[in-house]
Amino acid sequence: MAVFDPDTARSRRTRLAAAGLVALAAVATAGAFAADPSESVPEPVRFDDAVELGLSSETDALMAGDATLPRVQVFYSQLQYVVGYNGIAPFVESRSDGRTERQFGYPLVAYVETFDHRDPGTTESGLFSAAGAGGWTPVGEARYVVGSDAQGPSGEVVVPFRDREAAAAFADDHGGSVVGWEAVRTRSFDVDSAATVRSLAPERWRTATERFAAAERRADRPVSVVVGEDAPTIDDAVAAAPPNTTVRVPPGTYEETVTVNRSVTIAGAGAGSERGDAGTTQVVGNGTGSVLTVRAPDVALTGMRIAGTGNRTRDPDAARESRDPEGEAWDTNIQLGYGHGDAGVKAVGAPGLVVDDVAVDTDASGLLLRDGSHATVSDLRVDGTDEWQDGFMGITGMESRVTVTDSRFEGGRDGIYLHRADGSVVRNSTFADNRYGTHLMYTGDALIADNAFRNELFAGVTVMTRPAGNAIVGNDVRGSSAGIQASGTRTYIGYNTLVGNELGFSTSARGSLYEHNVVVDNELGARATTVVPSSRVVANDFVGNGDHAAAGAGALRVWADGDRGNYWEGANVGPHDPGSRGYRPTSPVDAALHREVSAVTVRESPAARLLDRLRGTVPGARSGSIVDPAPATEPYHPDRVGAVTGAGDGADGPVRADWRSASERDGNATATAEGSA
Repeated sequence: MAVFDPDTARSRRTRLAAAGLVALAAVATAGAFAADPSESVPEPVRFDDAVELGLSSETDALMAGDATLPRVQVFYSQLQYVVGYNGIAPFVESRSDGRTERQFGYPLVAYVETFDHRDPGTTESGLFSAAGAGGWTPVGEARYVVGSDAQGPSGEVVVPFRDREAAAAFADDHGGSVVGWEAVRTRSFDVDSAATVRSLAPERWRTATERFAAAERRADRPVSVVVGEDAPTIDDAVAAAPPNTTVRVPPGTYEETVTVNRSVTIAGAGAGSERGDAGTTQVVGNGTGSVLTVRAPDVALTGMRIAGTGNRTRDPDAARESRDPEGEAWDTNIQLGYGHGDAGVKAVGAPGLVVDDVAVDTDASGLLLRDGSHATVSDLRVDGTDEWQDGFMGITGMESRVTVTDSRFEGGRDGIYLHRADGSVVRNSTFADNRYGTHLMYTGDALIADNAFRNELFAGVTVMTRPAGNAIVGNDVRGSSAGIQASGTRTYIGYNTLVGNELGFSTSARGSLYEHNVVVDNELGARATTVVPSSRVVANDFVGNGDHAAAGAGALRVWADGDRGNYWEGANVGPHDPGSRGYRPTSPVDAALHREVSAVTVRESPAARLLDRLRGTVPGARSGSIVDPAPATEPYHPDRVGAVTGAGDGADGPVRADWRSASERDGNATATAEGSA
């Protein structure tokens, strides 16, 4: 750990910086406590007033009740906010990540939550618990129990105490040993990171492939009933079919609604390219309710076109009946309301559903999954409404994991909406003219990969409500209000191609990794949105954007990883050697270089150089600023840049990146480096 020595020249500079920060405290962002660094030893603050890092909504749920995590709050030398870490391991890891000190300075003082008189113990499931919040003790004065049986969502919990006697008593009851801060801060922790998510993304792809293979085997059943020969309607045929057999539906139009209460395959002759195609099996409802309702496991639906759904998109009565007086009604009501609308296919408590070669024309949802109706979906085509307000979702997944490939969603509200659908995979699909292409809520550990999004009103991919561990890779988003907007923690956003949007991507996710994205001809390439930057933005190519990047309120963002930065068109013009001068996309002069080369005259002026030096004195105080100290001299992906600028073939078609090979290579390199550390 860096030591704050008041006699060093570096510390004198820090004291000068701290004086300037006092004036900035009054304009701190709402919700983030502004420290007064003029105090020699700042007092701890309420943790709610710190800028909190590290928890997802799923961790919140896991830790509900008595379970807790010891917390750390840190006053950094060049940051006007107090930073709060959930768990000791994330703070320890930040001390050696090479980025935190560069952006925030070094810790002037850090306090750890101690539990001497809080009846510390463990829950029935082994999670660390305590009666109420602990007190605050400087990290160097606390005593820590390591190696006990106390666990958290990510593994071992280091439990801090003010007094050695209290620590020893906890170790006697729960195992482990008592150590000082020096032993803790040099300890290696297995902390999940966005790099871990990157290494897992190819495995998620392979898992999806295995799910499709298993679904194909599950759907391949002997024919037992043929509609029109053995039964007059599809509904009668399903009722007559023995479990684990196939109901064959010849070409034709079948005006009926169907309820499936047994594990069978319903196999039509094909969905066709449009309604009325010769050889197509069409199932047409009466315009109310859902057309096919599935209430059994391991049902397969193949080769049919569905129309005649009702237009009810949600059930407000279902939502109202379950209002949550504790203030969490929004989540509950969304699940109940959205899960009770009409659909071409509605599945309730129907795990193992297989949907293949199905087309749905609908004013509501195409496929609605509820209550654990985990599904594999291939070659699904959903045509929604022209105005998104009039329709609903191509796929609505409520507490149901979905695995989708080679499908198309056009019109309506959201192409795919997933709510608490952890582990879902959406790949190789096309989205056009929706409100959102893919929209995730409370959904983590998902893979959104190799999809094409066109003309989405709000965004191609949006992720809300603090999930963790999502991978958004290899997607091509064009002509939309935003390419990718993802919140949460430990998100990996890589190898995406973002062209001609109002905004390419935003860095809304914390502790995340944004790399190898090609960002071309957007009105704004990227926007930094978090108050305290905790993510890496590196090896991206910014070309032809109106503005390459912008930032909201908060500390200086350093968009580089060591000596590896991003490629910024225009950054390397001027008399200096390419890559030898930092690039500031939020500076009016630097930002104009790719549009007006003559701006280099202003950039190289003595006044501009002096201003840069002054700005660099207090990086934490540079609200709304981004700097790349090591801009790349050439694009990282010239082939992809060329493909979307017309310099190569396929300027209009989706651009694919070999992210799986790259992710596995980078993941192995990370594991090797960590193993040798």
